Amino acid sequence: MSNPAGSKDEYDRIKALHKLNILDSEPEERFDRITRLAQHFFNCEYAAITFIDSERQWLKSRVNLALRESPKCDSFCVHTIAQEEHLVIADTRLDNRFANNPFVTGQPNIRFYAGVKLTLNGYALGALCVFDSHKKTFTDEQLAQLKDLANIVESELVRQEIIQANETLRGYEKQVEETRKLTRVRSAILEKIVSSDTLGTVLHNIVDAVEHEYSNMFCSILLLEGNRLRLGAAPSLPQFYNDAIDGVVVGPGVGSCGNTAYSNALTIVEDITTHPYWEAWSDIAAQAKLGSCWSQPIRGASGEALGTFAIYHSTPSSPTSEQINQIEQFAHIASIAIERERANQLIWRQANFDVLTGLPNRNLMEDHLNLALKAAQREKTKVAVLFLDLDNFKDVNDSLGHDTGDVLLVECAQRIENALRKEDTVSRLGGDEFVVVLGGLSDVILLEKVVQKLMRNVSEPYTLNQQIVHTSTSVGITLYPDDGEDITSLLKNADQAMYGAKAQGKNSYQFYTKSMQDAAMKRIVLLNDIREALKNEQFFLEYQPIVHLRTNTVTKAEALIRWQHPEKGLIRPDEFIPLAEESGLIFDISNWVFEQVCDDAIQWRRDLCPTLQLSINTSPSHYFSANPDIMDWLTVLLGKGLSSDAVLLEITENLFMEANFSVAKKLFQFRQAGVGIALDDFGTGYSSISFLKKYPTDFIKIDRSFVKSMTEVSNDKVLCEAIIVMAKKLGIKVVAEGIETEEQLTILNNMGCDYGQGYFLSKPLNKSNFGEILQKEQTK
Repeated sequence: MSNPAGSKDEYDRIKALHKLNILDSEPEERFDRITRLAQHFFNCEYAAITFIDSERQWLKSRVNLALRESPKCDSFCVHTIAQEEHLVIADTRLDNRFANNPFVTGQPNIRFYAGVKLTLNGYALGALCVFDSHKKTFTDEQLAQLKDLANIVESELVRQEIIQANETLRGYEKQVEETRKLTRVRSAILEKIVSSDTLGTVLHNIVDAVEHEYSNMFCSILLLEGNRLRLGAAPSLPQFYNDAIDGVVVGPGVGSCGNTAYSNALTIVEDITTHPYWEAWSDIAAQAKLGSCWSQPIRGASGEALGTFAIYHSTPSSPTSEQINQIEQFAHIASIAIERERANQLIWRQANFDVLTGLPNRNLMEDHLNLALKAAQREKTKVAVLFLDLDNFKDVNDSLGHDTGDVLLVECAQRIENALRKEDTVSRLGGDEFVVVLGGLSDVILLEKVVQKLMRNVSEPYTLNQQIVHTSTSVGITLYPDDGEDITSLLKNADQAMYGAKAQGKNSYQFYTKSMQDAAMKRIVLLNDIREALKNEQFFLEYQPIVHLRTNTVTKAEALIRWQHPEKGLIRPDEFIPLAEESGLIFDISNWVFEQVCDDAIQWRRDLCPTLQLSINTSPSHYFSANPDIMDWLTVLLGKGLSSDAVLLEITENLFMEANFSVAKKLFQFRQAGVGIALDDFGTGYSSISFLKKYPTDFIKIDRSFVKSMTEVSNDKVLCEAIIVMAKKLGIKVVAEGIETEEQLTILNNMGCDYGQGYFLSKPLNKSNFGEILQKEQTK
């Protein structure tokens, strides 16, 4: 078996792996859970999380394997980490690299392999892989899902790294707290670290405290920036000396501190006048009256050099072991201050900047907007707030993958910045949404020029991963003080204006108007009314019979929610359901519908139709939610003693298109429990047929748009017939919606359609009238 060439950074890669302290560790459920899920979801015999050491492959987690480690040369995963992203081998016996591999010719007889490398801090440390003793194909979607699982493993590795760093830092802090040799110095310095505002002040306080407790010494703290040392604090050394060493390039033998920073080790120069390290600095050292210099590296939690802590004496001298311990303690205290400052900077950056694009996030944007509003108030100018949303961004993610989508976002962010002035602010709120703040405006003409330039920049074609990608942006604009005087109002107005631009056909911009505000207020009122409707039992159900076309019998019906408002009368579902979806009230509404349908099904099954099945329209968001969880419905069924086949869940194609592992699992759990699944509005989407093979489906419902205009010579008839033939081949029943004429009914019957639904057969009925239909069915 041929092996890939070792990477240029193999030494650093191995070092990064060992730094994790994960090799030869005990099994952990957080990793085992991922391999079990991978093995189950991809229907493979084996799954593993492996790490590639210098001479071996070690398995942190594995499913159905007794193997704990193996020689590196026999590993499939060593090839995976050498790939750009992944390695998929449909049939190992046909691959010259692996045909003679001992794991192919012997146990576990690997025939199929798919692996995604695990990367941390830029190093490929190992792989998440699934493999099987039978050859398999692996789709792009499955590969994307395996990558998603690999991302979860990488997140756990990052957490492992943070835990290691925190444990190291805690170890240092504990060591400082436990030592009693330098109690007074440590207490004074730590107090300064806690109370001081800036790193410079803290470093000066450290030097002052040390020099106060230990006379006849001069201290210096230098900070390592790149390959240069910068002055941190040295108040007792002459200014000309500090100026001379500030910015010195580190290297072997470059004075005491330059050598220490380069070697990350203690450097002791007992006599500056005779030591070769100080040959280039002897004159300036003599002028500063310095006789000796002991320099200790200031190390971070992971051991890297952050700078140097130096102790000078005016005469030649060598340190005792106690003095070496003291300088180590001083350097350690300085490291706490430096790392605290770096941590604060990191926390501040994470709190104020978007990780992907590097743009300010909402938090920092609101600070900038607040300053712009105050300046505009002083100078009597205007501020424009622009809310941008990329057009068709989801299509890019779906077709080219989220990695390409991320690259698009980064490039869009750069193009937006390039369209603005230096004093303007652009921020990313999340997803594909950006906010631009333009201050100091005196007229709208300048504003429109900026917006048009911005839109031109964004709409220029992109070359991403050798693909030409097109996008544009819809922009909503609001002005201070014309449209609002506070941040909340301005952002809300700009958001509403952006939706107005979307409604115009995208790639356009729109200013905020009062009509948008009125529409928003109407939505708020309706939202409150929905809450009242739930509380005061204003919702009710109607049932539209679903007729078996061959026997002309009714054993099925679709439950349809209705809202009788006490003042506004009957409100159509298409007026309130979208708002319920946006607000999250759809969960309460769906749960109420399910409870009502179950109660009605129990009564009708007992008294009129033992095989009755009632279908319920379900919300895609309910499947994605963990709390409330739609799987609670199975508990409701069990508690009511209702057979699971009495309920049919209607889902839309959008759910299939956006489904993740969790959603897919819920659909299969419903199916395994006996609850039917129907795909509603079939034929109106883009990818319905491919999903029928992948997800559980008992019924497809042909959308009414195909049925209502169907005649003997129409294209709709051809489409309906194709759907029915396809469904029968797949063993799926078909329901035709929207039957309004006898001709449509006859055509569908002749095509072999199983069920029909529509006003020609029956309009939706209240509970009493539908009960009468079931009563009549008994007398047939």
